[in-house]
Amino acid sequence: MAEYLLDDLDRSILHELEQDGRRAFREIARNVGTSEATVRTRVKRLQEHNILRIVAFADPQQLSQSQLCLTLIKVQPAHFDKAVEALSAMPEVTYVSTVMGRADLCVEVMCRDNNELWDFLRRKVETIPGVSDTESMMILKVHKLRYGAPVAG
Repeated sequence: MAEYLLDDLDRSILHELEQDGRRAFREIARNVGTSEATVRTRVKRLQEHNILRIVAFADPQQLSQSQLCLTLIKVQPAHFDKAVEALSAMPEVTYVSTVMGRADLCVEVMCRDNNELWDFLRRKVETIPGVSDTESMMILKVHKLRYGAPVAG
C-alpha cells in the first residue's frame, strides 16, 4: 500500500476523534468546515492505511480482578520478529512496541491477578525463543492515557 501523507484536514479530523472516538461525522464536519461525506471518506482512508484505529480503553483500576503490568523484554536480534508475533498473539497482551534503551520491546499485560501474571511471565514470555531478559513493573494507577498525533505547539 502506498504511503499516505496527512494534510491539515486529516489532522483536524484526527484531532476531533482523539477527543471523542464516537463523535458523529456530522459534528466533526461542522467543526472542521467540510461535508459529512468528506469526513466519512477521510476516516475510511485513514483506517485503510492503518493510521487510525478507534478503540476503547477500560481502566484496569475500575475492573474487578485485573492486574496491569508493563514488561520490558530483551530479545536476541535473530528472534525479534518471531517474538513480536508470538507476544502479539497472546490474549493477555494489550500492547506491544519496539523501544530503544535497555530493552527491545515494551509489552503491556492484563491478567486477573498476580498468580496469573506470574504464570504468564514464566510459562509464556520467558519460553519464547530469543527472549533473554524481562523486567516487569506493576501499574498501580493510570493518571493519563492519550494516544494521538503530537499537539501543535
